Amino acid sequence: MITFRLMNKKIIEVNYTTEEMDFLIKGIPRIGAENTLDWLPDTSWNMVQALSVLDEFKSFAQNLEKDAPARFKDWYNELTPEDVKLPLEWKKLDTMLFKKLLVLRCLRPDRMTVALSRFIKEVLPKGE
Repeated sequence: MITFRLMNKKIIEVNYTTEEMDFLIKGIPRIGAENTLDWLPDTSWNMVQALSVLDEFKSFAQNLEKDAPARFKDWYNELTPEDVKLPLEWKKLDTMLFKKLLVLRCLRPDRMTVALSRFIKEVLPKGE
Protein backbone atom coordinates (compact mmCIF):
# COMPACT_ATOMS: atom_id res chain seq x y z
CA MET A 1 0.00 0.00 0.00
CA ILE A 2 2.88 2.37 0.71
CA THR A 3 4.24 1.80 -2.80
CA PHE A 4 0.83 2.46 -4.34
CA ARG A 5 0.51 5.63 -2.26
CA LEU A 6 3.91 6.84 -3.48
CA MET A 7 2.80 6.10 -7.04
CA ASN A 8 -0.41 8.07 -6.51
CA LYS A 9 1.53 11.06 -5.18
CA LYS A 10 3.93 10.81 -8.17
CA ILE A 11 6.91 10.35 -5.85
CA ILE A 12 7.80 7.25 -7.84
CA GLU A 13 6.97 7.12 -11.53
CA VAL A 14 4.91 4.17 -12.72
CA ASN A 15 2.72 4.34 -15.80
CA TYR A 16 -0.84 3.36 -14.88
CA THR A 17 -4.41 4.66 -15.01
CA THR A 18 -6.92 4.99 -12.20
CA GLU A 19 -9.03 2.28 -13.82
CA GLU A 20 -6.05 -0.10 -13.86
CA MET A 21 -5.35 0.53 -10.18
CA ASP A 22 -9.02 -0.06 -9.36
CA PHE A 23 -8.93 -3.31 -11.30
CA LEU A 24 -5.81 -4.49 -9.48
CA ILE A 25 -7.17 -3.67 -6.03
CA LYS A 26 -10.87 -4.49 -6.40
CA GLY A 27 -10.78 -7.18 -9.10
CA ILE A 28 -14.48 -7.23 -9.89
CA PRO A 29 -15.19 -9.96 -12.46
CA ARG A 30 -17.42 -9.37 -15.47
CA ILE A 31 -19.86 -12.22 -15.87
CA GLY A 32 -21.66 -12.96 -19.12
CA ALA A 33 -19.34 -14.17 -21.86
CA GLU A 34 -19.08 -17.93 -22.17
CA ASN A 35 -15.72 -19.49 -21.39
CA THR A 36 -14.71 -21.73 -24.32
CA LEU A 37 -11.27 -22.56 -22.91
CA ASP A 38 -11.37 -25.90 -21.12
CA TRP A 39 -8.08 -25.21 -19.29
CA LEU A 40 -9.06 -21.82 -17.87
CA PRO A 41 -11.30 -21.63 -14.78
CA ASP A 42 -14.48 -19.60 -15.19
CA THR A 43 -13.38 -17.23 -12.42
CA SER A 44 -10.25 -16.38 -14.42
CA TRP A 45 -12.27 -16.00 -17.63
CA ASN A 46 -14.62 -13.55 -15.92
CA MET A 47 -11.63 -11.54 -14.73
CA VAL A 48 -10.23 -11.51 -18.29
CA GLN A 49 -13.56 -10.11 -19.47
CA ALA A 50 -13.28 -7.34 -16.88
CA LEU A 51 -9.67 -6.64 -17.90
CA SER A 52 -10.71 -6.36 -21.55
CA VAL A 53 -12.85 -3.34 -20.67
CA LEU A 54 -9.66 -1.36 -19.99
CA ASP A 55 -8.33 0.54 -23.02
CA GLU A 56 -4.91 -1.11 -23.26
CA PHE A 57 -6.37 -4.60 -22.89
CA LYS A 58 -9.29 -4.45 -25.34
CA SER A 59 -7.93 -7.29 -27.49
CA PHE A 60 -6.66 -9.45 -24.62
CA ALA A 61 -9.69 -11.76 -24.37
CA GLN A 62 -9.73 -12.34 -28.13
CA ASN A 63 -5.99 -13.00 -28.22
CA LEU A 64 -6.35 -15.43 -25.35
CA GLU A 65 -9.38 -17.27 -26.74
CA LYS A 66 -8.93 -17.18 -30.52
CA ASP A 67 -5.48 -15.99 -31.60
CA ALA A 68 -3.11 -18.04 -29.44
CA PRO A 69 -4.94 -20.22 -26.90
CA ALA A 70 -2.25 -22.93 -26.90
CA ARG A 71 0.52 -20.41 -26.23
CA PHE A 72 -1.48 -18.79 -23.44
CA LYS A 73 -2.15 -22.23 -21.98
CA ASP A 74 1.58 -22.93 -21.94
CA TRP A 75 2.16 -19.61 -20.15
CA TYR A 76 -0.69 -20.35 -17.73
CA ASN A 77 0.86 -23.72 -16.86
CA GLU A 78 4.29 -22.26 -16.05
CA LEU A 79 5.43 -22.70 -12.45
CA THR A 80 6.51 -19.05 -12.33
CA PRO A 81 4.55 -17.23 -15.05
CA GLU A 82 5.68 -13.87 -13.71
CA ASP A 83 9.15 -14.76 -15.05
CA VAL A 84 7.93 -15.77 -18.51
CA LYS A 85 6.98 -13.50 -21.39
CA LEU A 86 3.34 -13.54 -22.41
CA PRO A 87 2.43 -14.58 -25.97
CA LEU A 88 1.94 -12.24 -28.93
CA GLU A 89 2.37 -8.50 -28.43
CA TRP A 90 1.67 -8.98 -24.73
CA LYS A 91 5.34 -9.84 -24.25
CA LYS A 92 5.87 -6.06 -24.04
CA LEU A 93 4.37 -6.24 -20.54
CA ASP A 94 7.71 -7.53 -19.28
CA THR A 95 8.82 -3.89 -19.42
CA MET A 96 5.56 -2.66 -17.83
CA LEU A 97 5.47 -4.55 -14.56
CA PHE A 98 2.34 -2.87 -13.24
CA LYS A 99 0.35 -3.89 -16.31
CA LYS A 100 1.67 -7.45 -16.10
CA LEU A 101 0.28 -7.55 -12.56
CA LEU A 102 -3.17 -7.04 -14.08
CA VAL A 103 -2.79 -10.11 -16.27
CA LEU A 104 -1.49 -12.16 -13.38
CA ARG A 105 -4.45 -10.97 -11.30
CA CYS A 106 -6.73 -12.55 -13.90
CA LEU A 107 -4.95 -15.70 -14.94
CA ARG A 108 -2.72 -16.66 -12.02
CA PRO A 109 -3.89 -14.97 -8.82
CA ASP A 110 -1.89 -17.58 -6.88
CA ARG A 111 1.30 -15.81 -8.07
CA MET A 112 0.29 -12.27 -7.04
CA THR A 113 2.26 -12.23 -3.79
CA VAL A 114 5.50 -13.07 -5.58
CA ALA A 115 4.73 -10.69 -8.46
CA LEU A 116 3.85 -7.81 -6.13
CA SER A 117 7.07 -8.34 -4.17
CA ARG A 118 9.06 -8.20 -7.39
CA PHE A 119 7.17 -5.11 -8.54
CA ILE A 120 7.90 -3.29 -5.27
CA LYS A 121 11.59 -4.21 -5.44
CA GLU A 122 11.77 -2.84 -8.99
CA VAL A 123 9.94 0.45 -8.55
CA LEU A 124 11.19 1.58 -5.16
CA PRO A 125 14.59 3.22 -5.07
CA LYS A 126 16.93 0.68 -3.48
CA GLY A 127 13.98 -1.73 -3.45
CA GLU A 128 16.19 -4.71 -2.75
